[in-house]
Amino acid sequence: MGGAGKREGIAMTKTYEGSVAVIVAHRFNLTAANQYWLVKEGIVDEGDFAEGTIFSDGVVQARTSKFHMLILPDQLQFVPIVDYASEQEIVTGRLGKLVGKLPHVPYKGMGINFGWHLAPDDGDTSRMTKSLFYNPDRSLFRSFNTNDARFGAYLSKDFNGFRLKLDVKPIVMHNEGGSSHRVRMGFNFHCDLGPPNPADEIQSRLVAWNELRTEAERIVADVESEM
Repeated sequence: MGGAGKREGIAMTKTYEGSVAVIVAHRFNLTAANQYWLVKEGIVDEGDFAEGTIFSDGVVQARTSKFHMLILPDQLQFVPIVDYASEQEIVTGRLGKLVGKLPHVPYKGMGINFGWHLAPDDGDTSRMTKSLFYNPDRSLFRSFNTNDARFGAYLSKDFNGFRLKLDVKPIVMHNEGGSSHRVRMGFNFHCDLGPPNPADEIQSRLVAWNELRTEAERIVADVESEM
């Protein structure tokens, strides 16, 4: 997932950060989601538990070759680690199956999250974010009209039964080779859950994974094409 674009001659590289599904509940029964049960119900393949897997009264962390899953008393996080085209399949096939096996959990809400990084080739996120967001007609922005200022934005709208919340901000990535400046576009598709059948609703909404990601991709591509 890479590319380049221009508006003021700002060349950049686009990178898909990844995705995560989050399900919130009043309380998960962690003792039920043990190693034997996850294998028996077809959620984890036999012998596929990797290093870092934890089962305790306070946390379940299942690390496999296809996904990482963290279950806390009030929240479940599911991170697919398959190739880009297979994300929806693993999410609906494993997370959807788990939710279907636990229909009596008092689910409260869910979020589907995607992230992209836009990295200007010259490393100058000041110029890039100013080009995206700066408004000289507003005093707030004029107070930050300096060469080292950086900008971001929060936007939201309804989309396909979810509330899409988009957070755009400059970040610094640190690694062994040093650090790099990027602009992160973080997409959160959120919905509240309730009676009568929240487990069924989660399963049906997970099927929209690719459609939600396509909308996020479209927005990222629009930004990229204007630079």
